[in-house]
Amino acid sequence: MDAKQLSDQLKKPSGEAGLEVAEALNESNQRLYDLAFEIMPAQPEAQIIEIGFGNGKHFADYFRVEPNLKLTGVDFSPDMCREAKNRNQEFINNKQLSVHCCDTSALPFPDHTFDVAVALNVIYFLDPPEVHLKEIKRILKPDGKFLIGYRPRHSVEHLEFTKQNFILYESNELSSLLEENGFTITREEIRTYKKRAMDHTELTICDCCLIAKNDATA
Repeated sequence: MDAKQLSDQLKKPSGEAGLEVAEALNESNQRLYDLAFEIMPAQPEAQIIEIGFGNGKHFADYFRVEPNLKLTGVDFSPDMCREAKNRNQEFINNKQLSVHCCDTSALPFPDHTFDVAVALNVIYFLDPPEVHLKEIKRILKPDGKFLIGYRPRHSVEHLEFTKQNFILYESNELSSLLEENGFTITREEIRTYKKRAMDHTELTICDCCLIAKNDATA
């Protein structure tokens, strides 16, 4: 798989190659998910939506954080939605989880539905970002939280697969983008370590998570 093909699959996994990429992402994103679950503002009965969930492997982890939350997943890859449903049928049958195949530019939910929105390694693909952020703000309750996990530009820009499809941000740029679109940054955590990328390049990675509050006055 060349850099362009990998970049396309990272944006929207599909087919057999997409299933393989999604499995690889579960491993490469594990520390980012660990950080997100560490700081996640989940309360009993909270309504949480994950945007861009891949193959849904991590859905079970939400219920380890808070067993009584209600979880919704949205992804615009039909193959990933199908795989996530197959993996998580018990949660779906128990009405703990619902999975929707849709784009974040037009989410099929009423205003002020969710307490928390989560998007891990997704922000790069929201283009133009303002359209998607407007929808995420709309479906969040006033003072609802948006938890974003990402890797900053300086840690990944030298990787060939980030040169297409990706909009990369440094921390200050992402914070400014969110504030310009009606959010207030309330927390940021950064963890740095060495790892091998999917193209086998060794790099020093920065896992960053920030929490932005839906500013009801904006």
